[in-house]
Amino acid sequence: MIKTSSLLRQIIQQACQQYTSTYSELVEPVNNLLIALDADISEKTASSVIANLQNYFNGQCSIQACHLEESNHFLEDGIRTLKNGDTANGAVQLFGAGLNFASYLMKSDGLKNTDPYLELNERFIKLFQELQ
Repeated sequence: MIKTSSLLRQIIQQACQQYTSTYSELVEPVNNLLIALDADISEKTASSVIANLQNYFNGQCSIQACHLEESNHFLEDGIRTLKNGDTANGAVQLFGAGLNFASYLMKSDGLKNTDPYLELNERFIKLFQELQ
């Protein structure tokens, strides 16, 4: 029996190939690494990744918005997964949250109404409070 997360990652892989873009070129190799690990992904996060691939391809959202949304989803997943005792998947999900947040910050440099330290602090507080 194939795990749900394996099927979701295969669907993400297909979406990367269907919606080729700068963004899919970032998502696909990481997703392939996570397929090899059999790393977990929630349906909500997988749906977000697929929607971001489609929306970025169609010009409906920025790459910064994609990274930020995925950071938020992986942060939620990582917290939930760690609380459920799955440290390996939780750690990978939190790493994904950090990687996407760093990508968001790098690509948002100079954008108005962006305070990277405030946004980072909000994530640290959430993570710390949720896992205390």
